[in-house]
Amino acid sequence: MNYPTRLAISLFAWLAVCALAVLLTIGVARAADPPPLPLSACVQAAAPQYDYLTLGRHIAFVCTNAAGTAVYPAGLSCLHSVCSPSAFGAAVVRVSTSGDYRKAIDAEWAANVKWNCDAPPDAAAAGLCAERRAWISTNWAVWTKDFKPAVWKVKPNGTAATRPAYSLVAGVLGTKEVARAPVGTVCDLTKPTALATNGDVRAEFGTAGVVTICVRVL
Repeated sequence: MNYPTRLAISLFAWLAVCALAVLLTIGVARAADPPPLPLSACVQAAAPQYDYLTLGRHIAFVCTNAAGTAVYPAGLSCLHSVCSPSAFGAAVVRVSTSGDYRKAIDAEWAANVKWNCDAPPDAAAAGLCAERRAWISTNWAVWTKDFKPAVWKVKPNGTAATRPAYSLVAGVLGTKEVARAPVGTVCDLTKPTALATNGDVRAEFGTAGVVTICVRVL
């Protein structure tokens, strides 16, 4: 299931279960505050979580990184005094009738979500962020217990037992072969990587700063 479908289904689920406006009322816009990035990068590894706490209403997402090797939290919150079910419902209608889920969701985000917890604009927002962080921290182990990290290995190279490897320095891939990578060796995507083709990546396989093409196997 792709990003637009996953996120749209989540939106409908939140509305049906919670009927709360967390997407459109995360904060008050301030021109000096840099807008947060949309949730486009979040590939959900588990169902979104919702709770109604002392200061506000919160949704947390369990997201994987692009390689699927780790999880990280993301979330949306609103103060009880500003949550608006009608505004959220209107956003869901606009998204569901748009014909382009991703474009519509990102448009709603750009229009209405103006700050994130890296730079809360006031004390009320800071308190709301602290409440969400504590809630996520308390529940993170349970929410992620079924997550299985992806495994990447050196990609097969025809009938050869090895594959050429190149240096990767400050994001720049070398043009001269510097080593051979044994096919099937586990790759380390926690270190700097470079894009390959067809969804593969160039990653380290045991030698620091030396990468080869790796493929996801699990």
